[in-house]
Amino acid sequence: MILSNLLSNTTSAASAFAQVQTVLILLVITLIVALISRRLRLVYTLVLVVAGLLIGFLPFLSQVHLDPNVVLFLFLPALLFEGAWNVEVEKLAADWLPVVLLAIPGIVISLALVAAIVHWGTGLAWLLALLLGAMVSPTDPVAVLSLMDQLGIADRLRTIVEGESLFNDGVGVAAFEIFLLLLMPSLGATVLGNDASWWAVVIDTIWLMFGGLALGLIVGWVTARLLRHVDDHLIEITVTFSVAYGVYLAGTALRTSGLLAVVGAGLVIGSYGRRTGLSERAQEAAHDVWEFIAYLANSLLFLLLGIEIGSTNLAQAFPGILWALLGVVVGRVLMVYTLIPLQDALARGLERRGDKLPRFLPVPRPIPRTWRPLLVLSGLRGALSIVLVLSLPDTIAQRNFIADIVYGVVLVTLLGQGLALRVLLPRWPKENEETPTEKPS
Repeated sequence: MILSNLLSNTTSAASAFAQVQTVLILLVITLIVALISRRLRLVYTLVLVVAGLLIGFLPFLSQVHLDPNVVLFLFLPALLFEGAWNVEVEKLAADWLPVVLLAIPGIVISLALVAAIVHWGTGLAWLLALLLGAMVSPTDPVAVLSLMDQLGIADRLRTIVEGESLFNDGVGVAAFEIFLLLLMPSLGATVLGNDASWWAVVIDTIWLMFGGLALGLIVGWVTARLLRHVDDHLIEITVTFSVAYGVYLAGTALRTSGLLAVVGAGLVIGSYGRRTGLSERAQEAAHDVWEFIAYLANSLLFLLLGIEIGSTNLAQAFPGILWALLGVVVGRVLMVYTLIPLQDALARGLERRGDKLPRFLPVPRPIPRTWRPLLVLSGLRGALSIVLVLSLPDTIAQRNFIADIVYGVVLVTLLGQGLALRVLLPRWPKENEETPTEKPS
C-alpha cells in the first residue's frame, strides 16, 4: 500500500512537472513573439495566433489543447474584469445607446442571419444552426483594441468597440445555453424541471441575460463600500482579485451569466470603488497588477487558440465555413448600417427633447459616418467562440462539423479582418477622429 501510494505520488509529481514545463515553454514562445512583433510593428495577438497555428500543424507540443473549463474560469473572468476595470464609466455611459444596440439587438441580428444562411446553405437543422449562430456572434476585439492603441484612434470609438464586446459575451452565452437546453431535453429537465414550459424558458432567458449583470453591480457596490475601511494596498488588490473570480462562481451557481456578473462588478469597482475606496498607492498597484494579468492571459489564450485551430482539419467543413462566414459578414454589415443610423436618428431626436430625459441618462451623440466601416471590421471572433464549441456535449448531432465551422470562422475573422484593419487604419482619413462637440450637461 505504501509503495502504491509512493508510485502514485511520484506519477502525479511527474505529471505536474510536465505541465509546468509546458506552461514555461508557452510563456517563452509568447515572449519571443512579443519581441518580434514589437520590432516589426505587427499586431501581437495576431502573430501569436499564427505562431499557434504553426505549432498545431507540427508534432511539437501536440499534446497541448485548450480546456474550456480552464478558459472559462481562469482566463475570461480576468480579461473581462480588467476590461471593465479600465473602462471609464462616464465615457461608456455617454455612448450607452450604440453599445446597447450593438450588444443586444445587434447580436440577435447576427445570430439569426448566420443561422438562416447556414441552414439554407448546408441543410443544418434549425436548432443546430441557431446554436452555431450563438457561438460565432460574440465579438473579441482584443487585437483591434491593441491596434487602436498603437495608432492613436479616437477614444470614443475604442469605448464603443470595447463596450459592445463586454456585454455581448454575456448575451451570446445566454443564447447558447438556451438553445442547448432546447436541443437536449434531459439537460433542460435538469435545469428547468420536468414540467418546463415556454414561460420557464423565457424567464430563464431573462435571468441569464440580466441577473448576472444585476448581481455584479450589487457585489461591486458592496465591495466598493467595504474597501473604504481598508488601507493596505495588498489587501485591496486581493479583494479585487477575489471579486473577479468569486462573482463569476456566484453567477454560475445561481444559473445566471457569470461573465456579465464579472463585467458589472468590474465597472463599479473600477470607477466608483477605485475613486472612493482605494488608496492612491492601491490604485497604482492594482492598475499594474491587472495590466500584467490581462497581458499574460491574452498571450497564452491567443497562442492556445492558434494551437487548437491548427490541430484540426478544416478542409472537410470548407463549404460550411464559407456559408457561416457569409452570415457573419452580412450580419455585421447589416447590424452596423441599420443600428448605427438608427442610433444617430434617436440621438438627434433625444437631443431636441433632452430636458425631458432622466438626469442619469446622458443624451446620445451621433457617430461619425467614417467609423461605420471600422465598426464592421472590428467584429472579430475569438476565444469565447472556441470555448463554447469545446464545451458542447459529445451527444450533440454533427458536433465535429459544427466545431470545424466555428474554428474556420474564428481563424478567418482574426487574421482576415485583423490584417485588413492593420492595413487600413494608418491610411484612414482624419475624419475618423471625432470632431469636438459640446458635452451634454
